[in-house]
Amino acid sequence: MVARAVAVLALGTLTAQEYAGSRACAICHKAVAARYAKSGMARSASLMPPMPSAKISSAQRVFEVFAKDGTMWQRESGDGFTNEHQLVYAIGSGANGVSYAVKRGDHLFQAPLSWYAKTKTWELSPGYEHADYAFNRPIAAGCIACHAGRPRVVPLSSGRYLDPPFDELAIGCENCHGPGAKHARSAKQADIINPAKLPRARAEEVCMNCHQGGDARVLMTGKTEFSFRPGERLSESVAIFQAPSGAETDLLQHHEAMRESACFQKSPNLSCHTCHSPHGVSNDFNAKCAACHQPHGKGPDCAGCHMPKRPVGFIAHAALTNHRISLKPRTARAGGLAQINEGPAPDATTLFQAFGQALAKRPDFAGQFESTLRTATGPIANAAKGRAALRAGKFDDAVALLRGALDNGYRIAAVYEDLGDALGRAGRFDESLVVLREGLGVAPYSQTLHKSIALRHIQKKDYDNARKALETYVQLFPEDEFVRRLLRQVSGPG
Repeated sequence: MVARAVAVLALGTLTAQEYAGSRACAICHKAVAARYAKSGMARSASLMPPMPSAKISSAQRVFEVFAKDGTMWQRESGDGFTNEHQLVYAIGSGANGVSYAVKRGDHLFQAPLSWYAKTKTWELSPGYEHADYAFNRPIAAGCIACHAGRPRVVPLSSGRYLDPPFDELAIGCENCHGPGAKHARSAKQADIINPAKLPRARAEEVCMNCHQGGDARVLMTGKTEFSFRPGERLSESVAIFQAPSGAETDLLQHHEAMRESACFQKSPNLSCHTCHSPHGVSNDFNAKCAACHQPHGKGPDCAGCHMPKRPVGFIAHAALTNHRISLKPRTARAGGLAQINEGPAPDATTLFQAFGQALAKRPDFAGQFESTLRTATGPIANAAKGRAALRAGKFDDAVALLRGALDNGYRIAAVYEDLGDALGRAGRFDESLVVLREGLGVAPYSQTLHKSIALRHIQKKDYDNARKALETYVQLFPEDEFVRRLLRQVSGPG
């Protein structure tokens, strides 16, 4: 419930007319645009290119990649079912690998197989080795916000995208420079953001928005994954929290790792832009180091020793640079969950969400989560309190709290699922069915909602509609062997 919700609003208060698009920028900035086109960020998302075919077996599944009518497809098959979808978008620059998106209705989902650059092979997408997500793993708004240029999100929805879902597919000029229509008209520098001329903290936050994941990211009230504008304080849109740990990790922890380094702490000017030029395709990192340090003759590659690339534990064949600029292992830090981007002290409503997100890694935060939840307010807090009441068997309390969350705009699948469950456990089956069907309007591919509808009909002894609900479920999620077997049982011979 406290995990980051998928996008619920369009592009903040700015309209499409306030954006110019990268092509407009390239008219005056040809050389910069040409260099940028060769960079990884310019390849962050693309239309599906032709790819090699493959066939991979895993446990009780067979996965295939194949071409059909000039398009690329993936298929998952097993005992008694086949499920296939067209690949429509490639997500990732290819430095480590590329994952792929399929469209189901107006929603985007990840495909089971990804392409890994190091081995030049198709293998299971990250996480798929632990669970069979099939074609049902939603591509969250946070992923799209950082991998794409400008997505087109339906207002007040849960992850729905217009068709086509992008006004600009790959990361473009305005991701880092802000809306550019005014500058394109006036050509005045004052009408565009240049991160290189921002104060260090503001410039770093342009990068930090996507390159600092943290253990929790809590959206501010009224904000979405797409609300941040270069030049603003990042904390106006999202609070990023980190838990103390002795573990070293390089996946989306670049800014916090750099801040821990002696180089950053002793230099008032060192920042992301010291070593990285987003417009370029190569950087002379040794020259950057030599500006402050005398070469010691132990090797020509400063970063290779002091910022080594290390494998990413749960992403096969992937390695990322350690930005802590040190060969000494990090020692465990003391303390609790801390906000690491500049901003006002977080209130209880922000903190309970942060502790809730961090619980998956740190179950010892359960006490802080519960204590902050008690004083938290707002629809997200009501939803979490409603879930707690549901688990405690206080169904009337749960219904009131969860309805309050929906009535105040927090319309995500999990709230409908919980409210439908609370009503069902209270014996209010018809009301439960109404809520569950409303939920399908927001999340038509929620397996829980579809299963719950079938269960309510069974509880009502309405077996005809229960069978119809199971048939719909199996059409959408044919890989679910348990439900396929259940449907065969309730359908009888023939």
